[in-house]
Amino acid sequence: MDLLFDSNLENNQTILNLRLILSLVWIIKKDFEVKSISPPTIGQYAINALSRQHQGDMIERILKIVQADGDIVIPCQTEGELHPLGILDIVEGTGAFQESHFRAYPRREKFIWFLDSLEAYKNLEKEILNPKHHYHHNGYFLLVYTGQEQDPMPFMKTVFESLYGIYITNVNIMLLEDQHPVLYTYFPFAPNKCHSPDPEYLTSFKGIESYANFTLNRKLFPIKVANMHGCNLTILTWEYLPYMKLEFNVATGKLRLDGIEGSLITLLSERMNFSLTIKEAKTKDRGVVYPNQTATGVSKMMINKEANITIVCYLYSKARAEVMLPSRSYLGLSFYLAIPHGRALNPFERLMKPFHYIIWSCFSSSLIFAIVFVCLIRFMGKTQLQDFLLGPNNRTPLLNLLLTLFGGVIYRSLPYRNFARYILTLWIIYTMVLRTAYLAELFKILQDGNSRKTMSTLKDVVEQNCTVYAFPAVVEVLKSLDSHMNIRHLDGKNTPQKILERLTDPTNKENIAVCLYDFSLRWYNQVNPSRRVQVLPQRLMTSPIVFFMPAHSYLSFQTGELIFQMLQSGITKRLESFFLHTTLSGSLAEDEHSMLSLNQLSAVFWIYAALLLLSVIIFVVELCSKKSKRMRNVIKSLSK
Repeated sequence: MDLLFDSNLENNQTILNLRLILSLVWIIKKDFEVKSISPPTIGQYAINALSRQHQGDMIERILKIVQADGDIVIPCQTEGELHPLGILDIVEGTGAFQESHFRAYPRREKFIWFLDSLEAYKNLEKEILNPKHHYHHNGYFLLVYTGQEQDPMPFMKTVFESLYGIYITNVNIMLLEDQHPVLYTYFPFAPNKCHSPDPEYLTSFKGIESYANFTLNRKLFPIKVANMHGCNLTILTWEYLPYMKLEFNVATGKLRLDGIEGSLITLLSERMNFSLTIKEAKTKDRGVVYPNQTATGVSKMMINKEANITIVCYLYSKARAEVMLPSRSYLGLSFYLAIPHGRALNPFERLMKPFHYIIWSCFSSSLIFAIVFVCLIRFMGKTQLQDFLLGPNNRTPLLNLLLTLFGGVIYRSLPYRNFARYILTLWIIYTMVLRTAYLAELFKILQDGNSRKTMSTLKDVVEQNCTVYAFPAVVEVLKSLDSHMNIRHLDGKNTPQKILERLTDPTNKENIAVCLYDFSLRWYNQVNPSRRVQVLPQRLMTSPIVFFMPAHSYLSFQTGELIFQMLQSGITKRLESFFLHTTLSGSLAEDEHSMLSLNQLSAVFWIYAALLLLSVIIFVVELCSKKSKRMRNVIKSLSK
């Protein structure tokens, strides 16, 4: 960069203005130009006409200097009384020009404003609070004070106090002190004070007119919430397992947080060094945000700034994000429908359930074909074709067929020809695969005792006219999936816990369902192993989970950085595995299998009894065959 003091100034500019202008040019070129995603805004407000003109002259001189470095052009926006954006609107009688201008710069984050009094600051504050002007409250504000007061401290304290009330902490005030530009700021969190707007000296630009490579000895905008020095923040929440658990600490006499989100916010408090005051919401209602930006429940309390953070498994929604500030997402949860239990499978249905009817049809067809084929070959008599297909001296091919079907071993009468061996190998592999798959699935069904699912898709839920309970934030999404769905809201009266208890009550015949996070359904199945909820296999949607802060909160950036680090290190996954031990289907962990009951095995006992009865009948028939030649011939033909 060229020597700043080589820039030509008009003769009527004093050396004091030179130092002030050069300091601002240095800030723009060394900081705002390098670390900004949008053009910096330079503006002014003044109550004195002479001061207004003086500010305008300095702004024009600054713009000439910063845009005079060869090919480098630094774009800047100018606003204020001498640069009114609404002049065209005044002529045309509309606000279209201002709106189009601010829409073109939706995320302004670097600002330089010249002020000469508290009244001028109030005009600036109105600009900041105007949502159409897109002021980024977590951006960086440099206020240049050009007032004539002998003691500027009251002005600075009032300004800092007002800015802290609207969550602006990255702000400095530049003024002339001992004929040199100096910067003042405030540190709301310090070792000996909390939530303090008291002005503190930051740094000086003394000697900037004499050194081309001037540098500051401190960071222009220091981080103020990385270490909050044990200052207190209020957390608005309530117990909602497995996300939030409130425990009373006997030693301190206060509530402490546990659960997935409770542990997360506790980790944040340790990293940022702030203490917690837990405020339990009595209504336990997240609230609804209306289009006019009014709200109910906890959302209304946050709009009124009754707490610094509210955290209790909040689904991100555009309506809430317009009136509150969401954190970075730390969980991504899916929504499923918990549906009524169908009729319990009887023991014989459990034996048939492992395979779909198509598989049973194919298997039955192949088995019948194999039996018919063996019988035809046997009744053709002893021929070369029989030896070729079944093998020589194979007196019991049908018995061998059934023996291999049930996993038995053949020690005798093995075929010696390649084609016969090929057929036998195919049959053994075919039956082994089916038998293994059947037994594996049968064990799960017998051990789990699954009921028959009466509904398998969202379409089935709508066709059976189920009343679906859901959070207000997801109602529109559910309506978009099927507009005919009958939906009611989950609220303080119809809580998720109460609806789940009604669903799993075996005496309750209500045709209801509830749309909840997968974590909530897994937790309910975990704590109620004997009354697990039935879940529709179809995933409805996936949504980020966040906590909310008041609009423009200064905690947003620092908490976002720490949450990102936690996601990278896998802490959130560790918290999930620590509190949740079941899958969504509700099955227990592998080392916690439940014991099989007699009722679940009754179908096996019935089949075994039928086979015993069949063996008794065969035994009686064989006894009778000694007296009847015809019966003896039948037995011989069946035993071939």
